[in-house]
Amino acid sequence: MKAAIRKLRGLPSPSTGSAADDARDIARVARGDIGALGALYDRHALALLGFATRALSAVEAEDVVQATFVRVVRIAGTFHADAESARPWLFAIAARVIQERRRSLRRFAAALLAFAGQGRTATVEPPESRTDLERGLAKLSHAKRIVLLLSEAEGFTAEEIAAMLSIPVGTVWTRLHHARREMRRFFEEGP
Repeated sequence: MKAAIRKLRGLPSPSTGSAADDARDIARVARGDIGALGALYDRHALALLGFATRALSAVEAEDVVQATFVRVVRIAGTFHADAESARPWLFAIAARVIQERRRSLRRFAAALLAFAGQGRTATVEPPESRTDLERGLAKLSHAKRIVLLLSEAEGFTAEEIAAMLSIPVGTVWTRLHHARREMRRFFEEGP
């Protein structure tokens, strides 16, 4: 399963800059130099796009990446220049954008149903993909899917994921354990 998730990465990661380059560019963005955002985007956009595509749909992923970098402009001053890498910080922003987008979509759907006079709760999920792995990922809860993708596909440690999502490390391990178990069951039973 781990190999299948890594294979799903698909997109090359052009991250040719160093952590020092990231810190320098984020500091420049914080001072208002939007040109530095381009270099940061060039280094990390494809990896973020791959993550967002697996978490949502390909159509929504581009919007998530764009929103992530718009948010970077607003919060660049909060980046800790002594951080080992900007990658976890950027993925944390993308994960929050994805969560906010899903919540907003659910609220919008609920409001539409309420307006139409239907009292039932709406659940809006991204459309299922065609590949077995993507179908298996789609069956996971959003929280489990994000943790599994950050761990297996993006290679972040449990501690990094906990910091990114502002949750305890134990919660990361629990979600990861259940996500792996559900994925194993999905593939054992056949997609």
